[in-house]
Amino acid sequence: MVHTLIFDIGNVLADFNWRSYLNSWKLPAKEHEIVEQALFLSPMWKEVDRGQLPDEEILSIICREAPGYENLIREIYAGAAVAVSENDYAPGLLKQLKEQGYRIYVLSNYGKTFYEQRLSSFKFLEYTDGQVISYQEKHIKPEPEIYKTLLSRYGIIPEEAVFFDDLPANLEAAKKFGIHTVQVTGYESIVKGLGQFGIRLSDCF
Repeated sequence: MVHTLIFDIGNVLADFNWRSYLNSWKLPAKEHEIVEQALFLSPMWKEVDRGQLPDEEILSIICREAPGYENLIREIYAGAAVAVSENDYAPGLLKQLKEQGYRIYVLSNYGKTFYEQRLSSFKFLEYTDGQVISYQEKHIKPEPEIYKTLLSRYGIIPEEAVFFDDLPANLEAAKKFGIHTVQVTGYESIVKGLGQFGIRLSDCF
């Protein structure tokens, strides 16, 4: 029987609309592509989430890959946290599940700056029993260490837990620990996933 619900944040409880944010800068096509590739699509972006290196060091590495655009990249990165927005349904969803008696946890990849500037004030966090955020643990999903941390820290029984995430690789990693999983493609997929475990929601909240 399921007693514990674990939620990712990005594309589940909140969205990181970096493409819209970058578009808002209205850069010439060449500059837009350079910033997109060097910053948001860079392999170094994962290191922002991992939290082992300070932002300044990561930005220095990124800027070396885009000579002549350092000031622009730094300016865009400095304001990028505004691209993270709480999904409208998230607070009510977690509140209702909490009132039904479920233990609720967050397991998510986020960097320190983004978390502290935006996510830490999101309302849905009020209804969680605990959080494991990648930058605080120095590990990112789907690395097994971050799942081990969640399970051990909060005494979660894997067979009694369901993990909601949008990325198949993260879900597959959770399955290896015996955790049930639901791939999220939008709010309706969350509702359907909950229903598979006999969890019902009211029509509105």
